[in-house]
Amino acid sequence: MTTLNKALGISLLCFAANLAAAAPIATVNGTVIDQTVLDKAVSQIVNANGGRVQDSPALREDVRQRLINRELVLQAANKAGLDKNPEFISRLDEARNDLLQQAFFEAASKNRPVSDADVKAEYDRYASQFKDAKEVQVRQIILADEAAANKAIATLKKGAKFDQMAKAQSLDTASKERGGDLGWGNLAAMEPPLADALKAIGKGQISAKPLQSQMGWHIFKVEDIRNAQPVPFDSIKARIAQDLQEKAVRDAVLELRQKANIQ
Repeated sequence: MTTLNKALGISLLCFAANLAAAAPIATVNGTVIDQTVLDKAVSQIVNANGGRVQDSPALREDVRQRLINRELVLQAANKAGLDKNPEFISRLDEARNDLLQQAFFEAASKNRPVSDADVKAEYDRYASQFKDAKEVQVRQIILADEAAANKAIATLKKGAKFDQMAKAQSLDTASKERGGDLGWGNLAAMEPPLADALKAIGKGQISAKPLQSQMGWHIFKVEDIRNAQPVPFDSIKARIAQDLQEKAVRDAVLELRQKANIQ
């Protein structure tokens, strides 16, 4: 037997084995549900639950019964002509368009791969913001008007507790329960008015005057100051890669818009 004939023989045996493995798990009014459908459904459930759900005979029987129920419902829906319903057809077209759009995004990602060098270059750009920069640990109180803010500053200078005043008076619902604590922030990455206001405050000190924003009038306390440090590369390289890949897809859509005749 030639090498080619042997290879063909092996392929036919494998094909026959695959057919056997794809044996029906149920036949519903003459429609066969084969093993591969069950295997795929079980795999999706296991993967979607992050390993918390394990492949087991009980799970497989539960999924088998669901597949039988689905087939019964599909048969009944088709028999009733629901697939010809205009609303159904419209929803089906919309679902197709969504899937087709997703397919375009996936193809654009494959055609515009993000390299390790791209990720490292983006990280270096991010890390450059920390050169000679300072980080501050800040608390804030936001009040509705300048007069109230100035009165609060005067009260704080007389010894009132900043965190207690934040909890009692601040309009910032996100931080007031933490006593106005905003955590650490890189001065180089902040908007200039905010960065300038915080640079003027020493460690352990509060604002000399309030800063106005769309949210109201801000009073700050700088709890601590330190040299800024970027997040380690290994901790964020996956996120950078994802951001760059999403940007590549956005760029692909932008190119379509630039070439299109949109009126």
